[in-house]
Amino acid sequence: MSINQLQLTPELIAALYKKGLVSSKEQKKKEVENTDSADLQSTVKYLGKHKNKILVLVNEPQAVFLQDAQLTYLTKILNACQRTVEDIALINLASTPNQNYRTLLQALPSTLVLLFGVTPTQLQLPIDFPHYQLQKLEHTTFLQAPLLQAVESSKTDREKLWQSLKKYFDV
Repeated sequence: MSINQLQLTPELIAALYKKGLVSSKEQKKKEVENTDSADLQSTVKYLGKHKNKILVLVNEPQAVFLQDAQLTYLTKILNACQRTVEDIALINLASTPNQNYRTLLQALPSTLVLLFGVTPTQLQLPIDFPHYQLQKLEHTTFLQAPLLQAVESSKTDREKLWQSLKKYFDV
């Protein structure tokens, strides 16, 4: 029996083509977007589960994510805001190849991005804003602060950060 004589039953054809033979442009676009987002998310290494869509960006060349003391301090900050490490995605830009804010937000869509020791210029943000100012861009709020160890050691910086976080989280 040659391949030209092979007859496929309707059931076999249906099993082979579960998604259909022809897809719309919308379906193709969604499939590409979902694949791209999944690919990006798998290439970006982060700590946490990103449950509350909070992205925390640091630049710590000496650590995988953060040094233990800074991670402990970040945990205290999150607890004060009634959040945990599971609510965030912590990314160390020192070990992340693409530092463009659009790429990061495409991989991990977030409502709040906390920048500790990271400048808007580093992320190629189209705006610049001072420390502790809540800055809205598109559907995301950004908050820039000095390095965590600098915030922890300065009472003025701790108070300014807390005021901004209280305002954002309404605590």
